Amino acid sequence: MDNKEQLFDRLKANGLDHFFDKLEPFVKNTIRLYPKPCNEEDIQVGQSKIGGQPDLPSSLYWVTETNTIKKKKFWFFGKETEQIITKPLSFIAQINLSEIAQFDIENLLPQNGMLYFFYASEQDAWGFDFNEKNKFKILYFDGDLTTLKRIEFPADLKNSRFKPSSLNVKQEISLPSYNHNLYDDLNFTDDEIDKFYNKVYEDGILNKLLGYADNIQNEMELECELVTNGLYCGDQTGYNDPKAKALEPNAINWRLLLQIDSNQENEMMWGDCGRLYFWIKKNDLKNKQFDNSWFILQCS
Repeated sequence: MDNKEQLFDRLKANGLDHFFDKLEPFVKNTIRLYPKPCNEEDIQVGQSKIGGQPDLPSSLYWVTETNTIKKKKFWFFGKETEQIITKPLSFIAQINLSEIAQFDIENLLPQNGMLYFFYASEQDAWGFDFNEKNKFKILYFDGDLTTLKRIEFPADLKNSRFKPSSLNVKQEISLPSYNHNLYDDLNFTDDEIDKFYNKVYEDGILNKLLGYADNIQNEMELECELVTNGLYCGDQTGYNDPKAKALEPNAINWRLLLQIDSNQENEMMWGDCGRLYFWIKKNDLKNKQFDNSWFILQCS
């Protein structure tokens, strides 16, 4: 939704305006990205986009992942050999930060430059394990954007060549995701729950920068903190580790950087109608340390 006034109006229209004072302190600003399907040639080089082909400077290359596969040759005294396989990541989006700056009312993002987002073409990583760190990449370029050139898809990127969309950008607000403990404190009746989630709370296809993540499963901030400190979170192992309790307070430092939804326009399907989330710590964002980011894929 656009702003707090619109939130109040929606609440009032459904007899829920008495919840506004409790909801308002939790509201966060967000930058909504509305894809507009088009041909590649209709998007200027250096323009923000989802899907398609990236516009890179000569100093940057299409990102790849490198995996080492161990094989045992039984006919050679059981000797184990290693094979290194390199394959390209899929290009997800590029964000021209000068186009976004007017919507970043808290000045959280760099005011200039380009952000590029890549993710594993086979979607074989969910963000549970720090060993998946080569399955995604955020590149930041703050040089001369007139030097950018549109890069062809790598020949060995057979799948995950997503359709391009230009972006309509809006500054909006976001509310905590449905599983936030705020809603437990509101003590909604069954009727109020129905009205809130059907008439007030916004769902659907949601692409955004900053603000709250629209979780499909659980909140992700603690998961980011644990995984980036070497704890496995594909089950309860990391959460039950003795180190987890000391790391837990740091979860508050993580911020949603980019959320990309499944959508037909770009032919993006993350798992089963899921979403891809790129996260970064507050100080790393301030210092433009995008190599310290993390990603998570959630789906139903």
